[in-house]
Amino acid sequence: MANQIKLTFGDGTEGVLESANYETKVSYSGQGMAPYELFLGGFASCLHATFRGIMYKRQLAYEKVTYDVIANKREEVPTVINHVVTNIVIYGADESKHKAITKSMEQAEKYCSISETINRLGAEMIFNIEFK
Repeated sequence: MANQIKLTFGDGTEGVLESANYETKVSYSGQGMAPYELFLGGFASCLHATFRGIMYKRQLAYEKVTYDVIANKREEVPTVINHVVTNIVIYGADESKHKAITKSMEQAEKYCSISETINRLGAEMIFNIEFK
């Protein structure tokens, strides 16, 4: 399964990232999403899509989920990610299902392909799950 994007830059650091579905600004100077912001958004989106699929199969429900992802990079070149904290808040879930939902999120982390990519970098990954 192939994915395709087109990224166009002028002579500066601002560009436009396009896909078949959408376009967004990319920038190194605050005029759009920075490369690592895009990457972390992709990670959280992948994690959520995987989580949602598992929840659907298990017939578990929630109202919404938020993901707050903080990543640090090492100082050495290449400055790859070495530490990721993902704070997850799950809203509107039946309290009696919290354990099953937590297990679903743990499975999602295991099966999300971008999560696996980060793991292969040797990054420490911490997941904090809260219910509201």
